[in-house]
Amino acid sequence: MGSQRQKRVAVVGGGPAGLAFLRVFKEFDLDWEVVLFEARDEIGGAWYRADDAQPDPERSKLPASPIYDSLTTNLPVNIMAFHEYQFPPGTALFPQAAVVQQYLLDFAEDFHLRKFVQFRSRVEDASWGNGAWNIRVAGQSEAQRFDHLVVANGHYNKPYQPDIPGLSDWGAVEGRDVMHSTWYREPGSYAGKRVLVIGGGPSGRDLSVEIARVALETFHSVKGFGRSDITNPKQRPAPASFPVEGNGKVVYTDGSIDEGVDVVILATGYELRLVNVFAKHLKGLNKIIKRPSSVPFLSQLIAQPQPPTPAEFPPHLWNSGAHIYPLAHHVFPISDDLPPSSIAFIGLSGYVAPFPLCEAQAAAAVHVFANPEALKIEQEKIWIEARNKELTDIAERAGGDESRAVGRLWHRVSEAAQFEYRDELLRFAGVTKWLTDDWLPAMFAEKVVLRQEWTDAARSGEGENLVQDARTKDD
Repeated sequence: MGSQRQKRVAVVGGGPAGLAFLRVFKEFDLDWEVVLFEARDEIGGAWYRADDAQPDPERSKLPASPIYDSLTTNLPVNIMAFHEYQFPPGTALFPQAAVVQQYLLDFAEDFHLRKFVQFRSRVEDASWGNGAWNIRVAGQSEAQRFDHLVVANGHYNKPYQPDIPGLSDWGAVEGRDVMHSTWYREPGSYAGKRVLVIGGGPSGRDLSVEIARVALETFHSVKGFGRSDITNPKQRPAPASFPVEGNGKVVYTDGSIDEGVDVVILATGYELRLVNVFAKHLKGLNKIIKRPSSVPFLSQLIAQPQPPTPAEFPPHLWNSGAHIYPLAHHVFPISDDLPPSSIAFIGLSGYVAPFPLCEAQAAAAVHVFANPEALKIEQEKIWIEARNKELTDIAERAGGDESRAVGRLWHRVSEAAQFEYRDELLRFAGVTKWLTDDWLPAMFAEKVVLRQEWTDAARSGEGENLVQDARTKDD
C-alpha cells in the first residue's frame, strides 16, 4: 500500500483488540515500528485466566479475568472468528473459554505476532506533547516516544456497581453477601442459600441458571421482567431498594418483596476506566467515579468538567464511565487537546461480534495513522451530534440517570447495524476482501436460539457428533 516514513506505534493491551491491530498492521505491510505493551505474562486479555482461576477469597484484589468455570462463548465460533482464520475443525459451536484462549495463542503464533509484544510491561503514564506520545512503563525511569497510540486494553477490568438504595448497608449485615460477577467461578458455595442475581446480560443469565441447580431458591432480577415463580430461576423486576431491617429483604420496582435473601450477585457489567494516564485531558470521569482507575495510563486525556449537552460540541473528551465522547467512528477522538490521528480506541463497541470488528477498527486506525487527511472531521461531528441528541431523547423518555443511559447506549451497535458499520470501516481502509458474508447477519440474529439448541445437543451427547467433521461455515 505504498511506502511511508517510519513511524512508531504503541499498542496497550495483548487481548483480542491488540492482537487484531498487530495482524492488520502486518496486512498493510508498512515500515513502522510497532510495540505492544502487555501487563501480564501472556496474551489473551480477559480470556487468559492464569492464576485467576481461583480469585482472592478476600476480594482485596480484582481478578485479572472475569471468566467463570462454566463459561462458553455467547456467539457461534464462525461468527466470532477473526477474518480468514477459523477455529479448528471439530470445535464446539459455542466453546469454553480455554478453547478461545488457545485460539488466540494459535492466532498470535501463526501470524508471527509475538515479536511485537513486550510482556510484563504495564503502561503507567502516557502524555501527548510536541507532536508525540511520551509513554512510561512501570519500572522504567525514562519515557519512550511514539507517533501514535492504540488503546486496546479491553473493558472488563472495572466492575460496575449500580447505585441501589440500601445495597451497601444491606450487604454489611453479618450473614449476607454482595459481590460482582467478576468474582464468581462456580456455584457450589451457594447450595442451600437464597441468591439474587441482578442483570440481564449473558453472565446474568448463565449464573442464575447455574446457581438455580444447587441453591435453595434463586431469583433473576432484570429491568423489564415481571414477577414470576413459574421458572427456575424465578423472575423478578429490577430491585428498588434493600432495607437493612428484616431478614434479607429486597423490594422491587413493582412494589413486591422477597425475604430471606442471603447473597446478591451483580452481573451488571463494567465501566470504561481510562482515567490515570491521560490525567490532564480525562478529569471528567474523576468527578463521577472517585475510585482509582484500572487503566492508569490514560488519566491525562479527558478534561471535560461535565457531560456535554446535545446542543454543544465539547472541546475536550468526556468519559461517562460507559462511553467516551466524542469519538469519530467510535475510534478517533475529536478534541482540542490532540490530533484525531494520534490515537485510536479499539474494541469499545458492545453487543457485537468483537474479534472481526476489532480488525475493522484496526484497519481504519492504520489507514488514518498513514493518511490523517482521510478523516473528515466536520462530517463526523454532524453524525455525532445527531446521535447524541437521539440517545439523549431516548434517555429522557426512559427516566433515571440520563448521562449513564446515554453512555450505555453510545457504543452499542445494533445487530444489523454492526455489519454495516464494520463494512463501512473496511471500505474506508480499503480492505474490501473482509466485507461481511451475506449469511452472517441472519446467523447473528439467531445466536440466542442457537446457543440454547447447542446446549441441549451438548447435554444429550449429540454436540460432538454435529461438529466432528465440520470444515466450512456451511458444515
